Amino acid sequence: MTSDERHRRMDAARVHAELTVQDLWLRYVALGGTGDAFDLDGFLQGLVPLETFQQDVLAQALNEALEDCYRAYRIPLSTPPADQPRDEPLSRLVEELLDDRPAAPPAESEPPGAGPG
Repeated sequence: MTSDERHRRMDAARVHAELTVQDLWLRYVALGGTGDAFDLDGFLQGLVPLETFQQDVLAQALNEALEDCYRAYRIPLSTPPADQPRDEPLSRLVEELLDDRPAAPPAESEPPGAGPG
């Protein structure tokens, strides 16, 4: 893919993911990108070159944004397939948190201080 085609595809992906340049820049920096928002905007417009590694970081940020976008439109099945466990991340997290909680103290049958003496 040529550099000209690459920046056009990246900008089209940004628009498709409904990201502003600033939103995309935040995702890019979070993944280790070192360019500023002006560099990114210039690259997306085909005005400024961007190092190959930085283009790859930008591509990863865009791919993750597109995945998030598409995941939001997925339609869940009524019931999960029999050969696959339920995929409910929140339910699993709650179960894990509840499993890690300390055991409840044993119930006392006698009031305090009423033991053998």
